[in-house]
Amino acid sequence: MRSVHVTRGRLLRGLTALVVGTATVGVAAVPAMAQDDPGWVSAWLDEVTVSGPTAPGRTVQLTLTSTGATQPRVTVDLTGLAGVATAAFPDFCVTEGTSVTCPMPPTAVDEFGTLTGTVPVVFRAAPGATDGATGSLAYTALGEQTEPSTQQATITVRSGPDLLDLVDESVSGVAVGDSLPVPVAVVNAGDQPVVDLRLTLRFPVGLIPASYRNCRYGTDRVLATVVVCTVRGTFAPGQRHELRQKLTTTVGPATLGSKRISQFVEPLASAGPLPSGVKLKHREAEQGLRLRPVGKALDVIPAGVTGTGGQTHLRSVQGAFDVVAQGATVTGAVGETVRVTVGLRNEGPGVPDATNSGDGVGGFLFVPPAGTTVVGNPSSCWLNGDEESAGDAPATWYCNGPGSVFPAGLTHTAAFDLRIDSLSGTPGEVQPFGRYPRVDDNPGNDVAPVTVG
Repeated sequence: MRSVHVTRGRLLRGLTALVVGTATVGVAAVPAMAQDDPGWVSAWLDEVTVSGPTAPGRTVQLTLTSTGATQPRVTVDLTGLAGVATAAFPDFCVTEGTSVTCPMPPTAVDEFGTLTGTVPVVFRAAPGATDGATGSLAYTALGEQTEPSTQQATITVRSGPDLLDLVDESVSGVAVGDSLPVPVAVVNAGDQPVVDLRLTLRFPVGLIPASYRNCRYGTDRVLATVVVCTVRGTFAPGQRHELRQKLTTTVGPATLGSKRISQFVEPLASAGPLPSGVKLKHREAEQGLRLRPVGKALDVIPAGVTGTGGQTHLRSVQGAFDVVAQGATVTGAVGETVRVTVGLRNEGPGVPDATNSGDGVGGFLFVPPAGTTVVGNPSSCWLNGDEESAGDAPATWYCNGPGSVFPAGLTHTAAFDLRIDSLSGTPGEVQPFGRYPRVDDNPGNDVAPVTVG
Protein backbone atom coordinates (compact mmCIF):
# COMPACT_ATOMS: atom_id res chain seq x y z
CA MET A 1 0.00 0.00 0.00
CA ARG A 2 1.13 3.56 -0.64
CA SER A 3 0.17 6.86 0.92
CA VAL A 4 -1.43 9.51 -1.28
CA HIS A 5 -1.07 13.20 -0.40
CA VAL A 6 -3.56 15.63 -1.95
CA THR A 7 -2.88 19.27 -0.99
CA ARG A 8 -5.35 22.13 -0.80
CA GLY A 9 -3.58 23.81 -3.69
CA ARG A 10 -3.95 20.70 -5.82
CA LEU A 11 -7.67 20.61 -5.05
CA LEU A 12 -8.17 24.25 -6.07
CA ARG A 13 -6.12 23.76 -9.26
CA GLY A 14 -8.26 20.73 -10.08
CA LEU A 15 -11.49 22.68 -9.59
CA THR A 16 -10.15 25.53 -11.73
CA ALA A 17 -9.10 23.08 -14.44
CA LEU A 18 -12.59 21.60 -14.43
CA VAL A 19 -14.19 25.03 -15.07
CA VAL A 20 -11.66 25.97 -17.79
CA GLY A 21 -11.95 22.58 -19.47
CA THR A 22 -15.74 22.91 -19.62
CA ALA A 23 -15.55 26.38 -21.14
CA THR A 24 -13.11 25.26 -23.88
CA VAL A 25 -14.70 21.93 -24.71
CA GLY A 26 -14.41 22.54 -28.47
CA VAL A 27 -10.71 23.43 -28.24
CA ALA A 28 -9.20 20.45 -26.41
CA ALA A 29 -10.96 17.11 -26.45
CA VAL A 30 -11.17 15.08 -23.23
CA PRO A 31 -9.28 11.77 -23.63
CA ALA A 32 -11.54 8.92 -24.68
CA MET A 33 -10.49 6.79 -21.69
CA ALA A 34 -11.64 9.49 -19.25
CA GLN A 35 -15.00 9.72 -21.06
CA ASP A 36 -15.47 5.97 -21.13
CA ASP A 37 -14.44 5.30 -17.53
CA PRO A 38 -14.54 8.33 -15.23
CA GLY A 39 -14.14 6.08 -12.18
CA TRP A 40 -16.25 6.44 -9.07
CA VAL A 41 -16.22 8.20 -5.71
CA SER A 42 -18.26 7.37 -2.60
CA ALA A 43 -18.45 8.71 0.93
CA TRP A 44 -19.94 7.50 4.18
CA LEU A 45 -20.70 9.11 7.54
CA ASP A 46 -22.48 7.29 10.36
CA GLU A 47 -25.32 8.84 12.31
CA VAL A 48 -23.82 11.03 15.07
CA THR A 49 -24.89 11.58 18.68
CA VAL A 50 -23.28 14.35 20.70
CA SER A 51 -23.76 15.32 24.33
CA GLY A 52 -24.85 18.76 25.55
CA PRO A 53 -22.95 22.02 24.93
CA THR A 54 -20.66 21.58 27.97
CA ALA A 55 -19.51 18.09 26.93
CA PRO A 56 -16.30 17.24 25.04
CA GLY A 57 -16.43 17.22 21.26
CA ARG A 58 -16.82 13.88 19.47
CA THR A 59 -14.51 12.86 16.61
CA VAL A 60 -16.28 10.97 13.81
CA GLN A 61 -14.66 9.61 10.66
CA LEU A 62 -16.05 10.64 7.29
CA THR A 63 -14.82 7.93 4.90
CA LEU A 64 -13.97 8.75 1.28
CA THR A 65 -13.35 5.96 -1.26
CA SER A 66 -12.43 6.22 -4.94
CA THR A 67 -11.30 4.10 -7.88
CA GLY A 68 -9.99 5.68 -11.08
CA ALA A 69 -11.51 9.12 -10.47
CA THR A 70 -9.66 12.43 -10.92
CA GLN A 71 -9.62 14.75 -7.92
CA PRO A 72 -11.93 12.68 -5.69
CA ARG A 73 -13.47 14.84 -2.98
CA VAL A 74 -16.46 15.27 -0.70
CA THR A 75 -18.45 18.46 -0.20
CA VAL A 76 -20.35 18.87 3.07
CA ASP A 77 -23.35 21.19 3.50
CA LEU A 78 -23.69 22.29 7.15
CA THR A 79 -26.88 24.31 6.71
CA GLY A 80 -29.04 21.68 8.41
CA LEU A 81 -26.96 21.81 11.60
CA ALA A 82 -27.84 25.41 12.50
CA GLY A 83 -28.73 25.68 16.19
CA VAL A 84 -28.08 21.98 16.78
CA ALA A 85 -24.38 21.24 16.33
CA THR A 86 -21.11 22.52 14.95
CA ALA A 87 -18.59 20.58 12.86
CA ALA A 88 -14.83 21.28 12.68
CA PHE A 89 -12.76 19.90 9.80
CA PRO A 90 -8.99 19.37 9.36
CA ASP A 91 -6.77 21.96 7.70
CA PHE A 92 -6.63 20.18 4.34
CA CYS A 93 -10.35 20.94 3.82
CA VAL A 94 -11.60 24.23 2.29
CA THR A 95 -14.45 26.09 3.98
CA GLU A 96 -16.72 28.58 2.20
CA GLY A 97 -19.62 29.74 4.37
CA THR A 98 -21.63 26.67 5.38
CA SER A 99 -19.97 24.47 2.73
CA VAL A 100 -16.78 22.46 3.31
CA THR A 101 -14.86 20.60 0.59
CA CYS A 102 -12.32 17.92 1.52
CA PRO A 103 -10.05 16.20 -1.01
CA MET A 104 -8.89 12.63 -0.57
CA PRO A 105 -7.10 12.82 2.83
CA PRO A 106 -3.29 12.89 3.03
CA THR A 107 -3.36 9.60 4.94
CA ALA A 108 -5.36 7.77 2.25
CA VAL A 109 -4.09 4.37 1.18
CA ASP A 110 -4.15 2.69 -2.20
CA GLU A 111 -5.12 -0.96 -1.99
CA PHE A 112 -5.52 -2.81 -5.29
CA GLY A 113 -6.30 0.42 -7.11
CA THR A 114 -8.87 1.74 -4.64
CA LEU A 115 -8.09 4.80 -2.54
CA THR A 116 -9.61 4.96 0.94
CA GLY A 117 -9.15 7.80 3.38
CA THR A 118 -10.89 9.17 6.45
CA VAL A 119 -11.64 12.79 7.29
CA PRO A 120 -11.81 13.34 11.08
CA VAL A 121 -14.70 15.66 11.89
CA VAL A 122 -15.21 17.03 15.41
CA PHE A 123 -18.87 17.54 16.31
CA ARG A 124 -20.14 19.56 19.28
CA ALA A 125 -23.58 20.59 20.42
CA ALA A 126 -24.30 24.18 19.49
CA PRO A 127 -24.65 26.71 22.32
CA GLY A 128 -28.18 26.48 23.66
CA ALA A 129 -28.92 23.12 22.00
CA THR A 130 -31.33 21.08 24.13
CA ASP A 131 -31.69 17.38 24.77
CA GLY A 132 -33.28 15.64 21.78
CA ALA A 133 -32.46 18.34 19.23
CA THR A 134 -31.71 16.92 15.77
CA GLY A 135 -30.18 18.29 12.61
CA SER A 136 -28.97 16.91 9.30
CA LEU A 137 -25.73 17.08 7.40
CA ALA A 138 -25.67 16.56 3.62
CA TYR A 139 -22.49 15.31 1.98
CA THR A 140 -21.74 14.83 -1.71
CA ALA A 141 -18.98 12.61 -3.12
CA LEU A 142 -17.67 13.48 -6.58
CA GLY A 143 -14.72 13.60 -8.97
CA GLU A 144 -14.01 15.77 -11.99
CA GLN A 145 -16.13 13.65 -14.32
CA THR A 146 -18.15 11.43 -11.99
CA GLU A 147 -21.82 11.77 -11.17
CA PRO A 148 -22.26 13.42 -7.75
CA SER A 149 -23.73 11.21 -5.04
CA THR A 150 -25.44 12.96 -2.11
CA GLN A 151 -26.41 11.43 1.24
CA GLN A 152 -27.48 12.71 4.63
CA ALA A 153 -26.53 11.93 8.23
CA THR A 154 -28.60 12.84 11.28
CA ILE A 155 -26.94 14.62 14.21
CA THR A 156 -28.70 14.25 17.57
CA VAL A 157 -28.05 15.95 20.93
CA ARG A 158 -28.41 13.78 24.06
CA SER A 159 -27.85 15.30 27.48
CA GLY A 160 -26.67 13.16 30.39
CA PRO A 161 -23.70 11.01 31.40
CA ASP A 162 -22.07 8.94 28.65
CA LEU A 163 -19.47 6.45 29.84
CA LEU A 164 -17.10 5.10 27.17
CA ASP A 165 -14.39 2.44 27.39
CA LEU A 166 -10.97 3.53 26.10
CA VAL A 167 -9.17 0.17 25.89
CA ASP A 168 -8.40 -1.39 22.51
CA GLU A 169 -5.06 -3.20 22.61
CA SER A 170 -3.38 -6.07 20.82
CA VAL A 171 -0.55 -7.93 22.53
CA SER A 172 1.87 -10.43 20.95
CA GLY A 173 4.55 -12.64 22.44
CA VAL A 174 2.59 -13.68 25.53
CA ALA A 175 3.61 -17.05 27.00
CA VAL A 176 2.22 -19.40 29.61
CA GLY A 177 3.41 -18.32 33.05
CA ASP A 178 3.56 -14.61 32.18
CA SER A 179 2.01 -11.95 34.41
CA LEU A 180 0.04 -9.74 32.05
CA PRO A 181 -0.94 -6.14 33.01
CA VAL A 182 -4.39 -5.55 31.53
CA PRO A 183 -5.34 -1.86 31.13
CA VAL A 184 -8.67 -0.51 32.36
CA ALA A 185 -9.57 3.04 31.27
CA VAL A 186 -12.83 4.95 30.87
CA VAL A 187 -13.98 8.47 30.04
CA ASN A 188 -17.27 10.28 30.58
CA ALA A 189 -18.14 11.84 27.21
CA GLY A 190 -21.40 13.28 28.50
CA ASP A 191 -22.34 16.66 29.92
CA GLN A 192 -23.27 15.34 33.37
CA PRO A 193 -21.15 13.47 35.93
CA VAL A 194 -21.43 9.73 36.59
CA VAL A 195 -21.71 8.72 40.24
CA ASP A 196 -20.39 5.16 40.70
CA LEU A 197 -20.07 2.66 37.89
CA ARG A 198 -20.16 -1.05 37.18
CA LEU A 199 -17.21 -2.66 35.41
CA THR A 200 -17.72 -6.12 33.90
CA LEU A 201 -14.77 -8.09 32.54
CA ARG A 202 -14.49 -11.49 30.91
CA PHE A 203 -11.25 -13.51 30.88
CA PRO A 204 -11.24 -16.55 28.55
CA VAL A 205 -10.28 -19.97 29.88
CA GLY A 206 -6.67 -20.12 31.09
CA LEU A 207 -6.39 -16.46 32.12
CA ILE A 208 -6.48 -15.83 35.87
CA PRO A 209 -7.27 -12.24 36.98
CA ALA A 210 -6.18 -10.71 40.28
CA SER A 211 -8.66 -10.55 43.16
CA TYR A 212 -10.26 -7.29 44.37
CA ARG A 213 -12.54 -6.92 47.34
CA ASN A 214 -15.11 -4.81 45.47
CA CYS A 215 -15.47 -7.39 42.67
CA ARG A 216 -17.34 -10.68 42.34
CA TYR A 217 -16.13 -13.64 40.29
CA GLY A 218 -17.80 -16.52 38.46
CA THR A 219 -17.31 -19.00 35.61
CA ASP A 220 -19.51 -19.14 32.52
CA ARG A 221 -20.42 -22.13 30.34
CA VAL A 222 -17.26 -21.83 28.22
CA LEU A 223 -14.98 -21.74 31.29
CA ALA A 224 -14.30 -17.99 31.09
CA THR A 225 -13.87 -16.05 34.34
CA VAL A 226 -16.47 -13.28 34.61
CA VAL A 227 -15.65 -10.37 36.93
CA VAL A 228 -18.20 -7.76 38.03
CA CYS A 229 -16.88 -4.78 40.02
CA THR A 230 -18.71 -1.91 41.71
CA VAL A 231 -16.43 1.12 41.48
CA ARG A 232 -17.29 4.11 43.65
CA GLY A 233 -16.54 7.71 42.79
CA THR A 234 -17.60 10.67 40.69
CA PHE A 235 -16.55 10.64 37.05
CA ALA A 236 -16.66 14.17 35.69
CA PRO A 237 -17.36 15.03 32.01
CA GLY A 238 -14.27 14.63 29.84
CA GLN A 239 -12.14 13.19 32.63
CA ARG A 240 -10.16 10.06 31.84
CA HIS A 241 -9.98 7.50 34.68
CA GLU A 242 -7.62 4.51 34.80
CA LEU A 243 -6.63 1.57 36.95
CA ARG A 244 -3.15 2.93 37.43
CA GLN A 245 -1.34 -0.33 38.24
CA LYS A 246 -3.42 -2.18 35.63
CA LEU A 247 -5.12 -5.49 36.28
CA THR A 248 -2.56 -8.24 36.89
CA THR A 249 -3.55 -11.38 35.00
CA THR A 250 -1.71 -14.70 35.10
CA VAL A 251 -1.43 -16.64 31.86
CA GLY A 252 -2.18 -20.13 33.19
CA PRO A 253 -1.30 -23.52 31.67
CA ALA A 254 -4.77 -23.92 30.11
CA THR A 255 -4.18 -20.83 27.92
CA LEU A 256 -3.93 -21.77 24.24
CA GLY A 257 -4.31 -19.77 21.02
CA SER A 258 -5.68 -16.24 20.65
CA LYS A 259 -7.66 -14.70 23.50
CA ARG A 260 -9.87 -11.64 23.86
CA ILE A 261 -10.25 -10.06 27.29
CA SER A 262 -13.38 -7.91 27.15
CA GLN A 263 -14.55 -5.13 29.44
CA PHE A 264 -17.79 -3.20 29.67
CA VAL A 265 -18.64 -0.08 31.70
CA GLU A 266 -21.99 1.45 32.67
CA PRO A 267 -23.27 3.89 35.27
CA LEU A 268 -24.30 1.93 38.33
CA ALA A 269 -27.63 3.76 38.61
CA SER A 270 -28.72 2.56 35.14
CA ALA A 271 -26.77 -0.72 34.95
CA GLY A 272 -28.45 -3.64 33.23
CA PRO A 273 -28.90 -7.18 34.56
CA LEU A 274 -25.91 -9.18 35.75
CA PRO A 275 -24.43 -11.80 33.38
CA SER A 276 -26.88 -14.70 33.12
CA GLY A 277 -25.93 -18.24 34.01
CA VAL A 278 -22.98 -17.15 36.17
CA LYS A 279 -22.81 -17.56 39.95
CA LEU A 280 -20.85 -14.60 41.25
CA LYS A 281 -18.97 -14.74 44.53
CA HIS A 282 -16.58 -12.47 46.40
CA ARG A 283 -12.95 -13.50 46.86
CA GLU A 284 -10.64 -12.77 49.75
CA ALA A 285 -8.58 -9.74 48.75
CA GLU A 286 -6.58 -6.99 50.41
CA GLN A 287 -6.92 -4.45 47.60
CA GLY A 288 -9.85 -2.71 46.00
CA LEU A 289 -10.19 -1.88 42.32
CA ARG A 290 -10.13 1.92 42.03
CA LEU A 291 -10.16 4.09 38.92
CA ARG A 292 -8.18 7.31 39.36
CA PRO A 293 -8.30 10.50 37.25
CA VAL A 294 -5.38 10.83 34.83
CA GLY A 295 -4.31 14.09 33.18
CA LYS A 296 -6.53 17.00 32.23
CA ALA A 297 -10.11 16.60 31.11
CA LEU A 298 -10.38 15.83 27.39
CA ASP A 299 -11.74 18.61 25.20
CA VAL A 300 -12.31 16.17 22.32
CA ILE A 301 -13.04 12.43 22.42
CA PRO A 302 -10.71 10.70 19.93
CA ALA A 303 -11.97 8.87 16.86
CA GLY A 304 -12.72 5.21 17.46
CA VAL A 305 -13.83 5.75 21.07
CA THR A 306 -17.51 5.14 20.53
CA GLY A 307 -18.81 2.42 22.84
CA THR A 308 -19.08 1.12 26.36
CA GLY A 309 -17.01 -1.98 25.58
CA GLY A 310 -13.26 -2.45 25.17
CA GLN A 311 -10.85 -5.31 24.68
CA THR A 312 -7.29 -6.57 25.06
CA HIS A 313 -6.48 -9.09 22.35
CA LEU A 314 -3.74 -11.67 22.99
CA ARG A 315 -2.30 -13.19 19.84
CA SER A 316 -1.46 -16.88 19.55
CA VAL A 317 -0.36 -18.05 22.98
CA GLN A 318 1.70 -21.19 22.31
CA GLY A 319 0.51 -23.27 25.24
CA ALA A 320 1.18 -27.02 25.45
CA PHE A 321 -1.57 -29.57 24.75
CA ASP A 322 -2.13 -33.12 23.51
CA VAL A 323 -5.36 -34.37 21.91
CA VAL A 324 -5.42 -38.18 21.71
CA ALA A 325 -7.59 -40.21 19.33
CA GLN A 326 -9.69 -42.90 21.04
CA GLY A 327 -10.11 -45.97 18.81
CA ALA A 328 -11.88 -49.26 19.54
CA THR A 329 -11.60 -53.04 19.11
CA VAL A 330 -14.74 -55.20 19.11
CA THR A 331 -15.53 -58.79 18.14
CA GLY A 332 -18.48 -60.38 16.41
CA ALA A 333 -19.61 -62.79 13.71
CA VAL A 334 -20.69 -62.03 10.16
CA GLY A 335 -24.27 -60.79 10.19
CA GLU A 336 -24.09 -59.47 13.74
CA THR A 337 -24.38 -55.82 14.74
CA VAL A 338 -21.78 -54.49 17.16
CA ARG A 339 -21.34 -51.10 18.85
CA VAL A 340 -18.06 -49.16 18.66
CA THR A 341 -17.35 -46.05 20.72
CA VAL A 342 -14.78 -43.68 19.24
CA GLY A 343 -13.66 -40.10 19.88
CA LEU A 344 -10.98 -37.85 21.30
CA ARG A 345 -9.49 -37.06 24.68
CA ASN A 346 -7.78 -33.80 25.59
CA GLU A 347 -4.83 -34.65 27.83
CA GLY A 348 -4.18 -30.92 28.32
CA PRO A 349 -2.99 -28.85 29.89
CA GLY A 350 -3.98 -26.42 27.14
CA VAL A 351 -7.67 -25.97 26.30
CA PRO A 352 -8.56 -25.42 22.60
CA ASP A 353 -10.84 -22.38 22.69
CA ALA A 354 -12.77 -21.08 19.66
CA THR A 355 -14.97 -18.57 21.48
CA ASN A 356 -13.42 -15.73 19.45
CA SER A 357 -14.51 -17.22 16.13
CA GLY A 358 -17.70 -18.87 17.36
CA ASP A 359 -16.65 -22.22 15.88
CA GLY A 360 -16.77 -25.58 17.62
CA VAL A 361 -13.69 -27.55 18.65
CA GLY A 362 -13.07 -31.22 19.38
CA GLY A 363 -14.81 -32.52 16.26
CA PHE A 364 -13.48 -35.76 14.77
CA LEU A 365 -13.63 -37.99 11.67
CA PHE A 366 -14.52 -41.70 11.82
CA VAL A 367 -13.85 -44.19 9.04
CA PRO A 368 -15.58 -47.55 9.75
CA PRO A 369 -13.59 -50.75 9.18
CA ALA A 370 -13.89 -52.23 5.68
CA GLY A 371 -16.49 -54.99 5.59
CA THR A 372 -18.88 -53.16 7.94
CA THR A 373 -21.95 -50.98 7.40
CA VAL A 374 -23.12 -48.23 9.74
CA VAL A 375 -26.71 -49.04 10.72
CA GLY A 376 -26.95 -46.64 13.64
CA ASN A 377 -25.26 -43.31 14.38
CA PRO A 378 -25.71 -40.51 16.94
CA SER A 379 -27.47 -37.31 15.85
CA SER A 380 -24.23 -35.37 16.32
CA CYS A 381 -22.54 -37.36 13.51
CA TRP A 382 -23.23 -37.45 9.78
CA LEU A 383 -21.57 -38.55 6.57
CA ASN A 384 -18.79 -36.18 5.57
CA GLY A 385 -19.37 -35.36 1.91
CA ASP A 386 -21.27 -37.26 -0.75
CA GLU A 387 -20.94 -41.01 -0.25
CA GLU A 388 -21.91 -41.81 -3.85
CA SER A 389 -19.24 -39.52 -5.31
CA ALA A 390 -16.48 -40.93 -3.15
CA GLY A 391 -15.75 -43.80 -5.54
CA ASP A 392 -13.73 -46.54 -3.85
CA ALA A 393 -12.82 -44.31 -0.90
CA PRO A 394 -14.32 -45.49 2.41
CA ALA A 395 -17.25 -43.60 3.87
CA THR A 396 -16.16 -40.99 6.42
CA TRP A 397 -18.33 -39.71 9.24
CA TYR A 398 -17.97 -36.31 10.88
CA CYS A 399 -18.87 -35.88 14.56
CA ASN A 400 -19.40 -32.52 16.26
CA GLY A 401 -17.15 -31.49 19.12
CA PRO A 402 -18.29 -30.70 22.67
CA GLY A 403 -18.70 -26.97 21.97
CA SER A 404 -16.56 -23.82 21.82
CA VAL A 405 -13.98 -25.21 24.24
CA PHE A 406 -12.44 -28.67 24.69
CA PRO A 407 -11.55 -28.85 28.39
CA ALA A 408 -8.42 -30.64 29.58
CA GLY A 409 -9.26 -34.12 30.89
CA LEU A 410 -12.46 -34.40 28.83
CA THR A 411 -13.10 -37.46 26.65
CA HIS A 412 -15.58 -36.74 23.86
CA THR A 413 -16.99 -39.88 22.20
CA ALA A 414 -19.75 -41.11 19.92
CA ALA A 415 -21.18 -44.65 19.57
CA PHE A 416 -21.86 -46.27 16.18
CA ASP A 417 -23.71 -49.50 15.45
CA LEU A 418 -21.90 -51.53 12.77
CA ARG A 419 -23.26 -54.54 10.87
CA ILE A 420 -20.49 -57.02 10.12
CA ASP A 421 -20.64 -58.00 6.45
CA SER A 422 -17.22 -59.67 6.31
CA LEU A 423 -14.21 -60.13 8.56
CA SER A 424 -11.45 -59.70 6.00
CA GLY A 425 -11.49 -55.91 5.75
CA THR A 426 -8.85 -53.36 6.78
CA PRO A 427 -9.21 -51.48 10.06
CA GLY A 428 -11.00 -48.17 10.26
CA GLU A 429 -9.69 -45.11 12.09
CA VAL A 430 -10.59 -42.02 14.09
CA GLN A 431 -8.74 -38.68 14.07
CA PRO A 432 -9.34 -34.98 14.84
CA PHE A 433 -11.20 -32.89 12.30
CA GLY A 434 -8.62 -30.15 11.88
CA ARG A 435 -5.80 -29.35 14.31
CA TYR A 436 -7.04 -26.36 16.28
CA PRO A 437 -5.42 -24.01 17.05
CA ARG A 438 -2.32 -25.88 15.79
CA VAL A 439 -0.89 -29.37 15.56
CA ASP A 440 -0.56 -30.56 19.15
CA ASP A 441 2.65 -31.53 20.92
CA ASN A 442 2.27 -35.26 20.25
CA PRO A 443 0.85 -35.76 16.74
CA GLY A 444 1.82 -39.45 16.84
CA ASN A 445 -1.33 -40.28 18.82
CA ASP A 446 -3.73 -38.22 16.71
CA VAL A 447 -4.94 -41.24 14.71
CA ALA A 448 -6.23 -44.47 16.31
CA PRO A 449 -7.40 -47.72 14.62
CA VAL A 450 -10.91 -49.17 14.84
CA THR A 451 -11.01 -52.94 14.33
CA VAL A 452 -13.70 -55.61 14.18
CA GLY A 453 -12.69 -59.26 14.47
